[in-house]
Amino acid sequence: MKKSLLFLLLVLIAFGSAQAQTKRALIIAIGNYPNPKVNGWPEISSTNDVPMIKAALAKQDFKNIWTLIDAQATKVGIEKALDKLIDSSKSGDIVVIHISSHGEQIEDDNENEEEDGLDETIVPYGAIYSSDLTAFSRNASGYLRDDVFGEKITRLRNKLGSKGDILVTLDACHSGTGSRGVSTVKSRGGNSPMVSADFDKKTRPLKDSKSVFKESNATALNKDAATYVVISGAQAKEKNYECLDDEGNTMGSLSYALGKALSTLSGKLTYRGLFAQIEDVMREKAPQQKPVLEGDGIDRQLFGGKVEVQKPYLLLDLSLSNADTIYVNSGSVAGVTPGSLVGFFPSGTSRPTMQDTLAAGIVVSATNFTAVIKLNQSRPDFIQKAPWPFVLEMSYGSTPVTLILDSLDAGNAKKVKDALKELTNVNYIATGELYFVPSDSRNGYALRYANSGAIFDDNIDLNNATAVKNLMKRYARYRYLRDLRVSEDELNVDIRLVFLDSKKNVDEKKTADRTKLGVLELQEGDTVYLKIKNTGTKRAYINVVDMQPDGLINPIMPNRKLKDQKGLPRPLTPDQCVVNAGDSVLNRDMMITIAPPYGEEIFKVFLSTSQLDLEELLAGNSDENSKSRGILNNLAKTFKNSNTVTSRGAGTSSVGGNDGTIFGLNFTIKRKE
Repeated sequence: MKKSLLFLLLVLIAFGSAQAQTKRALIIAIGNYPNPKVNGWPEISSTNDVPMIKAALAKQDFKNIWTLIDAQATKVGIEKALDKLIDSSKSGDIVVIHISSHGEQIEDDNENEEEDGLDETIVPYGAIYSSDLTAFSRNASGYLRDDVFGEKITRLRNKLGSKGDILVTLDACHSGTGSRGVSTVKSRGGNSPMVSADFDKKTRPLKDSKSVFKESNATALNKDAATYVVISGAQAKEKNYECLDDEGNTMGSLSYALGKALSTLSGKLTYRGLFAQIEDVMREKAPQQKPVLEGDGIDRQLFGGKVEVQKPYLLLDLSLSNADTIYVNSGSVAGVTPGSLVGFFPSGTSRPTMQDTLAAGIVVSATNFTAVIKLNQSRPDFIQKAPWPFVLEMSYGSTPVTLILDSLDAGNAKKVKDALKELTNVNYIATGELYFVPSDSRNGYALRYANSGAIFDDNIDLNNATAVKNLMKRYARYRYLRDLRVSEDELNVDIRLVFLDSKKNVDEKKTADRTKLGVLELQEGDTVYLKIKNTGTKRAYINVVDMQPDGLINPIMPNRKLKDQKGLPRPLTPDQCVVNAGDSVLNRDMMITIAPPYGEEIFKVFLSTSQLDLEELLAGNSDENSKSRGILNNLAKTFKNSNTVTSRGAGTSSVGGNDGTIFGLNFTIKRKE
C-alpha cells in the first residue's frame, strides 16, 4: 500500500513538473515623457503599442503578462520589474520582453567595451538629455545601459535553463538621420550621442554596426542557459520611425509588425521565420529602416517548440449582432480585413470548407481588433445557434500609389499627370512614396523611393507618356506582390540562401559570416543555392520569384531555362518543385549567381497544395484552362491580377485561406569587396 502511494506521489510530481512551463511577458512602454522641453525627450506613441502586443501574446497562450507604463518605468522601476521577472520565472519557462521607448547612445562607462565608445541605452521615464558636455556625469545615471540590461538577461537565461527561451523585442532607436517623405512621422530616439568633455570620437569608429544590445560579462553564463533572441526595430545607426496602424493611430513600427506576425502564426516556425514575417510587414510600414535579428537561438523553434496556430474561429459579439450584420472581436491584425469572405459553421467545426457553411458574409469594416460582417442574406434565427465564424478568403485591397511632384518644374509635373491620367489609383501628395529627380547620368529622370533615396528606375523620358504609364504599372505590381502575405495552416517551409563548400556541402560558416544583423548580404559574383525544408504537415508545391529593387520580376523556380554547372539544359519544371512534409531539398545544380542591381532584394515564396506555375504567368501564358500547370487557384489569380493599377476602391483580389502561403525571403546585394 505504501509503495502504491509513493508511486502515485512520484507520478503526480512528474506530471506537475511536465506542466510547470509558463509563458511570461513583460511589456515596458514609455511615451508620455515628463517636461519634454526641459528634459529633452518628446512624447511618442509607445502606449498605443501595448494593446496590440498584449492581444498578440494572449493569442499565443501567454497568461502572465505584466506591463510597466510611463511613470512606472523609471530606471529603478524597470530594474525592479526585471528582477521580479527573474525571481518569478522557473526552469523551462518562455519569456518575452517588449520595450517601446526612446533610445539613446551615451559614452561607455567601461573602457574599450564598445568599439565606438558608446553604450546603447533605454531612455527611462524621467531621464534627462543634454548636449552640454559638462552635464554628462550628472545626467548619465538616469539611463538604462545595454550592459546592465544584458546582465539581467544573463541571470534570466541561467534561471530558465536549456529548455527555456527568451525573446526580447526593442521598438526604440539610438541614432541616425531623417529622410525625405517622413518628416511628419515621429522617431523614437535620434538625439546625438551624449558624451563627456573627455570623449574623443576621433580615435574611434563613428558607427558601431555590429549589434544593438550587447550581453554583459558581469554574470557568468551557464553552459545549459536558455537561448536568447533579440529583434530590434532598427540598426544602431538608424532612426526608428512610428507608423499608422489599421485604424490610423500612430504606434511603433516594430510593435505593429510583431503584433501582425504573432496574430497570424501558423505551423512550425523558427525565430528566424518570425523575423522574416516582421521584415515583410516593416518593408511596407517603415521602409526607411531595417530591423535587426541577434542571439544564439535564431533557428530554434518559436516559443519552446510549440506554435499556437492562430486560425481558430472568430469570437462573436452577440450584444451588437443582428439578423443582417455580425460583429466579431477579431480585426485586421488577425487577417480579418475589409472585403474578406467569412463563413459561419456549426460550433465545434475544426476544418471549415465552403460547402459546409451555414451562412457567409463579407467584412465591410475592420479595426485592429474588431470587424463588422454583412451577411449575404438575412438570417433572423442565426445568432441563437452561436455559429463559429472562419475567414475563408482574406482580401487585399488596392492601395493608391503616391507621388511627390514638387521636385519637378510645372511643365514636367504636368507631363507626368497627363501620362497617368487614366490610372485613377495614383495620388499626388507632399509625403508620397516616390519622386522624380534628374538622373545622375543626365539622361532623363530617375524615379526614387522617398524614404531611402534608392532608385526604382533610371533614365526615364518624361516626354514618353506610354513609358511613364508602364513604369507606374510596374511599380504598382511590384509593391503589391512585395507586401502580399498570407498563411495557410500546416503549409510551411523553411527556405534559406546558402553557400556551398568545395565538397558541395552547405558552408554554414560562410553563410553565417555574410549574415549581418539577421539579413544575408551577398556580393556581385557570389553563387548561392536554395535550401528548403518542409516544416509543415502537408506536401508543398513551391514557386519562387525574384523581385529586384528596380521592380523587375523573374522566375527562380520553376525555371525551364535553368542550366547545370556544365552549361547543359537542366529545366526545373512545376512537377519537380514539390517537397513532402518533413523532407529537405538542396538543389546543387540550381546555381544562383548574384548580379546588379544593388540594394534590397526579395525572393517571394508561394506555397500551394496543388501544382502551380508562376513562371508561365510571368511569361504571359496565363490561359486559365491550361492543364499543364494544374489548378489556377486563388493564389495564381492574385499573382496574375497584380499586373495592373486598378481604379481606387476597386479591383480587389483575395487569397483563400486554404489556397496557400506567401512570404518573402529578404537579402541585400552589394558591390564586390
